[in-house]
Amino acid sequence: MCTRKRVTLAIIALAVTAPIAVDAGVRPKVVRLRRMVVVGDSILAGFVSGGLVKRDQKRAAPKLLARRAGVRLSQPLMSNDGVPPPLRIEDRNGNGRLDAAEVRRGTTDVGFRRGPGRRVRTLAVPGEDMTSIFERIDAEDVLSDLASGDADGRDILKFLILDLPLRDDSVSQLTRARDLRPSFLMVWLGNNEVLSMATRTRPDVVSMTPAEFGAAYRQFLGQLADTGADMAVANLPDVTRIAALRGPGGDVAECRGAAGVLEPVGPDALLSIALDESKLPVPSCMHVLDSAEHAFVRETVVAFNDEIAAAIDEVEQNRGVAIARVDMFALFDDVATAGYDVHGDGSLVLTTDYLGGVFSLDGIHPSRTGHALIANAFIEAINARFGESIPPLDVARIAGGDPLVGSPFRPEGEVPFGVVANVDVEVEDALDAAFDRLEASADDILDDIRDRFDDLADFLDDLF
Repeated sequence: MCTRKRVTLAIIALAVTAPIAVDAGVRPKVVRLRRMVVVGDSILAGFVSGGLVKRDQKRAAPKLLARRAGVRLSQPLMSNDGVPPPLRIEDRNGNGRLDAAEVRRGTTDVGFRRGPGRRVRTLAVPGEDMTSIFERIDAEDVLSDLASGDADGRDILKFLILDLPLRDDSVSQLTRARDLRPSFLMVWLGNNEVLSMATRTRPDVVSMTPAEFGAAYRQFLGQLADTGADMAVANLPDVTRIAALRGPGGDVAECRGAAGVLEPVGPDALLSIALDESKLPVPSCMHVLDSAEHAFVRETVVAFNDEIAAAIDEVEQNRGVAIARVDMFALFDDVATAGYDVHGDGSLVLTTDYLGGVFSLDGIHPSRTGHALIANAFIEAINARFGESIPPLDVARIAGGDPLVGSPFRPEGEVPFGVVANVDVEVEDALDAAFDRLEASADDILDDIRDRFDDLADFLDDLF
């Protein structure tokens, strides 16, 4: 045998028998997650600071999880303006402090989905709840509503996320998940059933009883189980822990109750940061969550989580799929109670206060660092349930590049009331305000659709 042939065979033998060296920056693929599909609401969509935009979507928990698992995850990325544009801080009086109405959208322009012809596996839709998750949207209906000015903000986003590339049939997250034949499902849904109790400081606005929620959740998980894929499913955090609420501080000592009777406001009461300064110093008691109402909201979330746990038990037992349980209630409770010590030495402790590092500027959705904590919670649950070894994210590294961690505008005490501009606490929260912005931009969105889909031009023209 010639020398060259011996050398070639020796190289082949080494390639076959020697252990594969993995570059420090490249992780071996977690096969279970190779075709992961993401189902949920605004958090898993990557909605940050009141907007949906590429730079934040690529730092959202699903993408972080996928990177650590060494798998690809396609997303419906929105252009740099955002859909709608995210909030930012504008120090309008130049005093270096955060004042009322200084958190606002940086532009009135609205972006569009990048690469609308690309099929995606991140299906989460901002505003999705346990009713809308079963509702299909049809491109023709949404386009007609856009043309007539009757489009719903959530439906616009649902269309941009689920119905592009354009298809003939109506779609929902559930139908798209089934069509994608996932190897694994990352799931977090139900937050919007309980959120308004906190953001509107009204426990009576909860949209479902625990029994109704449980029935819907069982149906939801059952339809996901039709894919045959294993899952990681998160429960709900206590929504009274979000940064969109604050204490009365020295600003509110009384509220106006029924028949104008003044009632004391305790130090443990909670109020929305969206409360306009004009309603101070004696707001309506409708704008105050007292200790009893606070306890009711928390108990409601616990009851909903019990239903989620029961639904998981039933689906695992009856459908033959394995489900990792992700305890978001415990995660956010722990951070709200003790903070998150980033370096382990007390030098940087994240909190759930406004600009405390966990939540973004709308006070509802996580910051980039908050998304890292969420991704790590999913990683821990997946590793424990399925015996994987996905390495956790380096939260310190992510926090070091997060503009909302260590912000010079972080208030020393409570955040000012009315800090987010153009949010009417009487009827909406930051997510509702985002949808309003989309509805007001219907003409711009239609123009973008015309520019990208020539075959729709005649259809759209016929609508006018």
